[in-house]
Amino acid sequence: MELWQIIVALIQGLVEWLPISSEGQVVLFLYNFDLVPPEDIVSLVVWLHLGTALAVIVRYPRVILDILSLKDRQLFRLLLIATLSTAITAVPLYFFLRDTLLSFEFVNVLVGGLLFITAVVLYLPTRTGNGSIDTTKDVEDREAASTGLVQGLAVLPGLSRSGVTISALLMQRIDKETAMRFSFLMSVPAVLAIFVLEIVSGSTLPSSVGPLDLVLIEGIVFATGLLSMEFLLRLVRRISFWKLCLVLAVIAILFGLPALLPT
Repeated sequence: MELWQIIVALIQGLVEWLPISSEGQVVLFLYNFDLVPPEDIVSLVVWLHLGTALAVIVRYPRVILDILSLKDRQLFRLLLIATLSTAITAVPLYFFLRDTLLSFEFVNVLVGGLLFITAVVLYLPTRTGNGSIDTTKDVEDREAASTGLVQGLAVLPGLSRSGVTISALLMQRIDKETAMRFSFLMSVPAVLAIFVLEIVSGSTLPSSVGPLDLVLIEGIVFATGLLSMEFLLRLVRRISFWKLCLVLAVIAILFGLPALLPT
């Protein structure tokens, strides 16, 4: 197992639940250091998400069991609506990215720009003020559908899935703890669906990563993802993630500006 594989696994596990886009950070790292063939980057990013999906399942075993056994039919329906809505926006973007993203010489600027959008989206709910948020409102079909559509857009590297989904729920007057829990849960079917799509479309394991290395990578992603989830749940009320996202956006854009300069 190589050092860059450990670093990529740590990035995915530690950053996945922070609204600064783990996918964007992984793409930036792999692209800038030329660690894998360009055609492997999107596929590797998809595989990395399996570890964090498993972390959600382990973090909420009773909830997952209730969903699978249809004991909680309402939550099952909401997640189904969210997943189908996600497919509407995610599937076209997935094929677009796999075929064309890595031909962009200005990928750093693209990722930086999307991180900046994430920062803006994260900032918007803070303008409502705590007193205007109805903390008793539950997620209903409408909120699940709209948040699913937003989640699909997070296929774009740099646009944080957790960031935009949590923000979308907050702007629909869902309280923060409920928003975070639903965001975590709706990531699992989305990740599994995009993974199945990867296999059905004929993709295989990334050529730059062996099967044993991939298992070890997933193990690191799972362990760090579970720890970072617990950490985030404890600190969610104290951190302004949009500020961190804005800083990363500026860094990414500055790092990619040379690619836009005439040679």
